[in-house]
Amino acid sequence: MSEGAPPPGGQLIRPFIITGGRTATTRPELRWESLVEATGSALPEPTSEQKAILGAGRAPISIAELSAQLRLPMAVVAIVVEDLLEADAVRVHQTDPVEIELSALTRMIERVRSL
Repeated sequence: MSEGAPPPGGQLIRPFIITGGRTATTRPELRWESLVEATGSALPEPTSEQKAILGAGRAPISIAELSAQLRLPMAVVAIVVEDLLEADAVRVHQTDPVEIELSALTRMIERVRSL
């Protein structure tokens, strides 16, 4: 897919339309590794992005994975997740960033040693 081309089967929707002009969340805890899980609460009129996140969030899924699946920037996904969080449609499982960094570093060391 070329840069700026519409996604297959759909039209290009600018991220500022999806986010209502917002460029960042007001919740610093919504990081790329934050796990999002749908609560099962129904929204009156969910957007297509909200529907996609709720569908993918049947099991915990990270904002980074959602970003890849939806082909949207992580900041846009985080803003939509924030909206869903305020509507009690999702819950966010926080992780300790230090723990993640240590486990990632340990895996990298193990892979370098195996070379």
